[in-house]
Amino acid sequence: MPEKPEKTAEIEEHIKDIQDISIAIDSWDDVFSDFDPSPIDHRILSEDFLSELKKRYRETQRGEFVITIYAPASLKDEVTEKLVNKRLKQYFKFRHLSLQKEIALAVRKGSLFVVGGIAALSSLTMLTYFQMLDKLALELIAIILMPLGWFGIWEGFSRIIEPAPLLKQDLELFGKLSKAAFKFKYAGSQEEATVAPVVKQESKHEVKPTGVAAQEIKSESKHEPKEEKEVK
Repeated sequence: MPEKPEKTAEIEEHIKDIQDISIAIDSWDDVFSDFDPSPIDHRILSEDFLSELKKRYRETQRGEFVITIYAPASLKDEVTEKLVNKRLKQYFKFRHLSLQKEIALAVRKGSLFVVGGIAALSSLTMLTYFQMLDKLALELIAIILMPLGWFGIWEGFSRIIEPAPLLKQDLELFGKLSKAAFKFKYAGSQEEATVAPVVKQESKHEVKPTGVAAQEIKSESKHEPKEEKEVK
């Protein structure tokens, strides 16, 4: 049965949402840090590689990511490819979880700011209402507690409502990268595969002489031995 128009529209929309990011490298050191001598499955990613991914993310933030890494044919190795793929996903997932913890910590700190600000203003209100101190002392304490209380409330709410805009951007970035699909393409591997069939087709379709041209070739082949005898 033919697919419904709604399903085909959803598939087309999903394909449009997929963003392809292509990055060319000369060696695996372009992906991982040069200063980390650990094996590939434990190495830290290069800052240049991460900054390039962030730059591409700012250009196309919509949809899912498919990251294609173009490398020389000398780097082609299935075992290394699997290790790199595993390490990239593992690293991006770790960074995503770490940023979630940092944002949660920022929200908790914001809550403490709010509680501290409310406590400062409440203390000032209680001291003033019950007149526990003389007027001069209350005015001196108010100079400290009032701005401190309002600062704590406003700063705390700002951290709770919008905790670190840069952290939120990185959280979205690493969240998408942890779910992205990674592909590896190597220079020269596809060209050799496409050249071979062309050569075979040319050998199959050699031009065969027909008609008068074929008769002339046969007559020339018959006269060749006689010319050799005359030379002798």
